[in-house]
Amino acid sequence: RSTRPSVMTSVRGFLIEPDGSDGGFFLPAMERDERSQSTPSIWHSIRARGQILYPVILAIGIVGLSGTENPPAPGFVPSFDKLAHFCVYGLLATLVFRLIPQTSKNWRSALLVIVAVSLFGLSDEIHQAFTPGRSVEFADWVADTLGAFVAVLVYWKWGAYRNLMETGRRRKQN
Repeated sequence: RSTRPSVMTSVRGFLIEPDGSDGGFFLPAMERDERSQSTPSIWHSIRARGQILYPVILAIGIVGLSGTENPPAPGFVPSFDKLAHFCVYGLLATLVFRLIPQTSKNWRSALLVIVAVSLFGLSDEIHQAFTPGRSVEFADWVADTLGAFVAVLVYWKWGAYRNLMETGRRRKQN
């Protein structure tokens, strides 16, 4: 990586580092200002650790599965569909909430993650309306939203759970 300061170029509201040190990743212009020129932005640190891949891969899997006519489900578990929605969207919310630095976690960031995951769940239900053999279920969206709410709350407020989730990350950094 070059030690010389990079000159930022703006293209349609995105900043590009011309020396290529950003790996071709476009950073939103609003993420950098005069204060943060000397320190990496949150997006740079997230990208550097590869954390953003986990929620992206899960979201792609959700969209892919919701586009199938009959997703696999065990028949012996009553209401498995709602439990699956609750758990999967809870996991997605946890992965997204983990992207936020600990010092920036507050009720607004928690609410933002819950709303974003809930809207993603709503868009998934709308997507199912266009899939043969599938239908929109309000209860699925409620399960998505409750899963996101519970997961963010538990991750944020229960230190033992958060430490368990972060154990692998700490080992990798050492």
